[in-house]
Amino acid sequence: STQSLIAMLFPVVRRCASLLRHVARHRVPPRCAGDAIRGLTTSKQLQGLPNRRIEELVTDAQVQQMHADGAICLRSVFGSEWVEALREAAEMNMSSPGPLCDEHSIASGTSGRFHDDQFLWLRHDSFRAFVLHSRAGALAARAMQSSKACMFYDQLLVKEPGTAAPTPWHNDTSYWHLKGRQICSTWIALDDVSSSTGVKYVRGSHKWDLLHAITNFSGADHSDKNTYDGQGGLPPVPDIRAGVERGDYELLSWDMKPGDVLVFFSATMHGASGNAASGVRRRGYACRWLGDDVIFDPRPGTMNEGWIKAGYDNGLSPGAAMECALHPNVVV
Repeated sequence: STQSLIAMLFPVVRRCASLLRHVARHRVPPRCAGDAIRGLTTSKQLQGLPNRRIEELVTDAQVQQMHADGAICLRSVFGSEWVEALREAAEMNMSSPGPLCDEHSIASGTSGRFHDDQFLWLRHDSFRAFVLHSRAGALAARAMQSSKACMFYDQLLVKEPGTAAPTPWHNDTSYWHLKGRQICSTWIALDDVSSSTGVKYVRGSHKWDLLHAITNFSGADHSDKNTYDGQGGLPPVPDIRAGVERGDYELLSWDMKPGDVLVFFSATMHGASGNAASGVRRRGYACRWLGDDVIFDPRPGTMNEGWIKAGYDNGLSPGAAMECALHPNVVV
């Protein structure tokens, strides 16, 4: 009868609806992400770093330097094929950004263009191929001495020539809903980057154990995206310029070529100038990696609230390990 058929199908329909809600919430593609990804990762041009190359790039001395200083620069990590693939994907994203994109120059009313977007690997084949198959995660895991590297999120940061807006001094730990020390980023240069316009790091600042008050890079009063409420009276960022002038802080910075990679702990204080005087674009692609000791800490005033509103909900309980569908481990 019709009633019997409905009764039989109802549990199936309910289960399908549950699965659809899960997929919509995480927006995560399968590891084999279609013919486009298979074509990218099986080509001779786009190959992941072999173990021997990772050990050559991140020597024991580099690991020690990373843990002492908080940041290192690795030379000629990725070749021109990867750089070109990421450049093309960056142009696509700048034309069609995601829900978390912030245009900081527009928001703050300053010159140029400072494009900032997140979770590109969930929307673009080349970024997804890089995250899953370049083995940048294995490189990060070696640098932070972890057995795994979970993809937290990726981020495209573009400062066009004539851009006045700086990247304010901050550490990433203060923005992120995490606890742990094995948290780092890889930042690959997609253009020639001078030390004057590139990222600068306060040497050894990852040892400060600092959670500071945070704001949107456009300024708290200029953007309604990626805002942070309920921080509970955290201290402001120290006056880095004054500290450097006093001789209290030492800054690390490097001239970079396309394919060079910065690796740095999330707790390391860093910032960058604008790109106002340069005639060269400054495109950087960052991947954020989580190691063995990292757990979910959904305290108020982090990026987690904005991510959930945009559909990027990890579904984890407080204190849980971070490996999940939204944050997969890429070291296998």
